[in-house]
Amino acid sequence: MFLPKRAFAVCLVVLGLLSAPTWAEQNPSSGDTVSPHAVFHPAGDAVRWSGGFWGERFELCLNVVVPHLWRVMQLPENAATFHDLKMAGGLAPKAAPGGRKWSDGDCHKCVEAMAYLFAVTHSEELDRWMEEAIQTIARAQEPDGYLSSWVQLTGTPRWADLHNHELYNMGHLMTAACVHYRVTGKTTYLEVARRVGDYLYDVFSPRPKELAHFGFNPSNIMGAVDLYRTTKDPKYLELAKIFVDMRGSAPGGSNQNQSAVPLRKEQEAVGHCVTATYLWCGAADVYAETGEAALGQALERLWVDVTTRKMYVTGAIGALHEGLVFRETFRRWPVDSVHEAFGMPYQLPNRTAYNETCANIGNAMWNWRMLQITGDARYAEVMERALYNSVLSGIGLKGTSFFYTNPLRRCGPDVPLLNNDSSERWSDCTPTSPVRCFCCPPNVARTLASLHQWAYGVSRATVWVNLFGNNVLSTELENGGKIKLVQSTNYPWEGMVKIQVAESPHEEWTLMLRIPEWAEGARITLNGTSWNEPIPCGTYVPIRRRWSPGDCIDLVLPMEVSFVQAHPLVEETRGQVAVMRGPLVYCLESVDLPEEVKVEQVILATDAKWVAREDPQCLGGVVVIEGEAFATPQLSWEGRLYQRWAPAVKRFPVRLIPYFAWGNRGRSEMTVWLPAR
Repeated sequence: MFLPKRAFAVCLVVLGLLSAPTWAEQNPSSGDTVSPHAVFHPAGDAVRWSGGFWGERFELCLNVVVPHLWRVMQLPENAATFHDLKMAGGLAPKAAPGGRKWSDGDCHKCVEAMAYLFAVTHSEELDRWMEEAIQTIARAQEPDGYLSSWVQLTGTPRWADLHNHELYNMGHLMTAACVHYRVTGKTTYLEVARRVGDYLYDVFSPRPKELAHFGFNPSNIMGAVDLYRTTKDPKYLELAKIFVDMRGSAPGGSNQNQSAVPLRKEQEAVGHCVTATYLWCGAADVYAETGEAALGQALERLWVDVTTRKMYVTGAIGALHEGLVFRETFRRWPVDSVHEAFGMPYQLPNRTAYNETCANIGNAMWNWRMLQITGDARYAEVMERALYNSVLSGIGLKGTSFFYTNPLRRCGPDVPLLNNDSSERWSDCTPTSPVRCFCCPPNVARTLASLHQWAYGVSRATVWVNLFGNNVLSTELENGGKIKLVQSTNYPWEGMVKIQVAESPHEEWTLMLRIPEWAEGARITLNGTSWNEPIPCGTYVPIRRRWSPGDCIDLVLPMEVSFVQAHPLVEETRGQVAVMRGPLVYCLESVDLPEEVKVEQVILATDAKWVAREDPQCLGGVVVIEGEAFATPQLSWEGRLYQRWAPAVKRFPVRLIPYFAWGNRGRSEMTVWLPAR
């Protein structure tokens, strides 16, 4: 068997959040259940941030990001706009749609972010915004359940082109509606989602050959599983399985959207990286409910390919703006044209890396699901790497500006930008914006709003510590024992993590404490006594005992500055290093260089003393890394492609900043990988 399995006996409930009767209370056959083929389930809204790194970003999402999105997404010409849904529902005069074909899906993601925030805050303003949005969405739905406003407004026939993103829009609707119902108990949005699910079942259950490769970006698989988990109607799980089965089931599919080969036969990661990770997330959800070994084995093969040959040091994926796919393991000819895509093995360019924010979020989501169904810390490692680096780099520190692409090198104005690149962060996607796609901002928002649910996992007599941060966990084990844990830390800036037991059942239970892969030399103390058993990196350390209130675990993670090299076949990084500290990747930004030194002149001095220190004056108080570098002579390259090599002679102090924080001080140059000596 591919994955360990564990059956769970009780339902996962949202604690203390529902003021109205739930769907499960009104319908005995429904309700949220624990997936039978997962090792643990998320602790959900039983977790609350209490300040610290992720708590600050939750507050930013609540107070700045979502209000900004709500305002911008009312603009008729923004790339994602509620105005198109208003027109489709007769709430505004009909005109040509102002948003993109996938605008609806991004609106649903915005509502989903609000619902996660509402679960914690019970904000009346959020509730009003959600009600307004949901009434608009309900009015736009066709009598048979269909809802995709761009198609409705343009008169385009349904299912005429997979690039019309109908399933993307309806998939995000189903997910957002399920989240909204779970945290409010209100059923209007869920009823819209059920009508969508019923409509899609009627269309796709006959498995029409002409729709074999729909849709382009398959949020519909995750959405159908969410609808099944919420209502317990098996029809929706069957629908999700149908969507997985149909992908690549007929000739004519493209590597661009992973439809050239059935998923169970896929050997390598190809094509558009958002459609890929969304497909794999959906398949992981189906596995969690069915335990089908072939699906699990395919996901493991693809994960190995991505993480050992096609992923950036920041956890980002998507090397190519545009390219061709030459399959290694299936066929070499004909080739497919692809965009926003995986490259060939070890093809990881820096300046031209696409690394769409949504793809990086998709990578984190996929690894979060793989972690749940296996309990393997490898997946937590990649999840954390993406979250701290390539996901956060997609949003500015103030919460109102964004990047669509996340390269590892940005050069000066004489080097042209490629599609969806931007020299500075942008705040909206109106016709004057440098980018005309607004899918990433609401995706970042829903991730930040829900990330507390990723912090812990819970099983029958086990709690899994997945993410470190200031928080409180108040939950019940599946055997009924109540647990309250208080976590205190200044991670990722410092390596001390303290977990105190505030409440515990009398029976024994296990705390699974994650030790990051980079944390060689980690130390654990329990109630002041050193942990004498081995502490291997990249695993969970099980600590089983009869816990008592007042018990305290101290985890000390070494936070040394380290120089990282890439596989020698990654040609773009030969002779260069990336600098890391803990889970954070650091970069050099031109703002921090002497005026006479350019980024391309810098060579890191690895023999220097490299130190980390908090700088209250830098980017809101981040921890910077300081050391020394050499500067090569500044040469004139006018009219030249090559010239004689000149050695570096000048040595000077240099400062690096966390990669996620670059681009917040105006237009700049930046690089992650640097020559070293």
